[in-house]
Amino acid sequence: MTFPIINDYRQALKNADKRFASLTVTPILDGAGEPEFMAGNFAAVFKAHVNPGDQLVAIKLFTRDLPQLEMRQKTTSKVIETLGARYLIDIGFMGKEIFVTSKIAGNGEFPLVVMPWVEGKSLGAVIEKLCSNQNSKALFALSKAWANLAQHMLANKIAHGDLKHDNILVTPEGQLRLLDYDSMYVPQLKGLDCVLVGGASYQHPRRTIKHFSPSLDHFSILVIALSLRALCVDPSLLAPFNTGENIIFTQEDFLAPQNSQLIQRLMASPDKIVRAWTQLLAKVAMSKSLEVPRLTRVLKDARKEPATTLQAKQDTAFVNSGLQVMA
Repeated sequence: MTFPIINDYRQALKNADKRFASLTVTPILDGAGEPEFMAGNFAAVFKAHVNPGDQLVAIKLFTRDLPQLEMRQKTTSKVIETLGARYLIDIGFMGKEIFVTSKIAGNGEFPLVVMPWVEGKSLGAVIEKLCSNQNSKALFALSKAWANLAQHMLANKIAHGDLKHDNILVTPEGQLRLLDYDSMYVPQLKGLDCVLVGGASYQHPRRTIKHFSPSLDHFSILVIALSLRALCVDPSLLAPFNTGENIIFTQEDFLAPQNSQLIQRLMASPDKIVRAWTQLLAKVAMSKSLEVPRLTRVLKDARKEPATTLQAKQDTAFVNSGLQVMA
């Protein structure tokens, strides 16, 4: 099936009246009077109000065909609803919902996914700010939150399939939300191929679309956990190793760990957990298997506070006690 391009959808949203089969949609417009949207690899996400209730939502409109699109989306939606996990956002698939005029795809009705709009900033943006402020304490809190999220996913045998900094949202309350469930694995989809292999800076170098199982996220979970832990210990690592497409690791680090400057830096870290996780990451990256052994143990260790944040607490306590004495 051929889908419209983003500009086709923009024109449709600008004239939203009677375009939708069941929804009543009012798009949010930018300063130029154009519908607000974010573009991805397979879709564009538009911000809008829908009635009844004038709810603020995200409307995902597909620009590329995905294998078993409707079945995957509906199955994933049911699992998310059943789990009720706050890091997952409810999604609703609606077939033949929006009428679009398109020179490429022809004129017709196309499917969409609608979900509540969640305010927040990408994990990448939050990390950049915290590292700039050298806020190791907040970075540690973020790493613990990530470990808790990952443990819940592993326990429920689900996987996101494309974990990376811009698919993880941090709400104003500091809670994590996962975005984009197109390549999500749930037990009900066992036996299918994955629809994509994910961002290279987060995925095992040997991953293919044939890998589609509960262990799908193992490697990227470790990459993100180690990145957060390393930055908690040394926030200055972000500047030289962040490319805008990663946190600190790149695919080159996974392909040749022995030649990686970053891995050499991490192996010399004052934090023994950073050193142990780095050694584990390098070993798994060179393995044929995508599974990370003892990953649950790794995530439990994420709750152990690095010496740097402990020292910061002690220094703060000492300064405060000195101020009290002086008072």
